[in-house]
Amino acid sequence: MTEFQITHEIHQAHPDIREKLTATTIEAINQSSARSAEDAARILRHKLGEIGVQMSEPACLAAIERIRSGKQLRFEVEPAPDEDN
Repeated sequence: MTEFQITHEIHQAHPDIREKLTATTIEAINQSSARSAEDAARILRHKLGEIGVQMSEPACLAAIERIRSGKQLRFEVEPAPDEDN
């Protein structure tokens, strides 16, 4: 299963981030339903940027392809990587 991970720091500052990500992703999917997966991924990336979330084009494309294939998309909260290592 593909999971898109959110660090605890973001989640603590924005506890509703998971809901925003879900709503924004659904909005982007609806706006791009007749477009290619690549175009839809660009729309998703732009929409996420509007709410302050940066996601790579490959990750956006993976999300679009997953949703279009009828699979669920989950956003998981994880600890931030230790930057001292």
